[in-house]
Amino acid sequence: MQLFKMYGVSFLDSEPKNEWESLAIAQHHGLPTRLLDWTYNPLVAAFFAVEQPSESDSAIYAMPAPMIIDPYRVKNPLGRGSGVDIFYPRHVNRRIAAQSGVFTVHWNPTKSINRNSIDKLVISKSLRSNFRIVLARYGIHRGTLFPDLDGQARYIQWLKT
Repeated sequence: MQLFKMYGVSFLDSEPKNEWESLAIAQHHGLPTRLLDWTYNPLVAAFFAVEQPSESDSAIYAMPAPMIIDPYRVKNPLGRGSGVDIFYPRHVNRRIAAQSGVFTVHWNPTKSINRNSIDKLVISKSLRSNFRIVLARYGIHRGTLFPDLDGQARYIQWLKT
């Protein structure tokens, strides 16, 4: 994490205010962390469920929010909590804002989530490509969820292929 903060800061519009924000940015850009990406927007969840080509059904998982972390009270995101908690990040970058980002914090990363309250919504493999087209019509696509040149280029590439 220290290396990400050292090398990544030059790419940020503003410097993170605490360790939680640094961790959220790192997670959103592909660095493995104890955070797991979620969204509170079901259309965004549907997009990520069907974005990659697959011959299988897709799934969206939904769960009620467990304890919500106050990053100003709980200073250390790698501390000794227990179970799984929720972290609502400040909109520290455009991706987190566009994707309605929220994270679960996994205090023990070797322990899997075992919650009876998690709902699984299945999108049939026969509906995957149509789902992506309908979501794009509603403005849910790479260009809006990744609001940068890479996101726009990938969206245009998808439109043209």
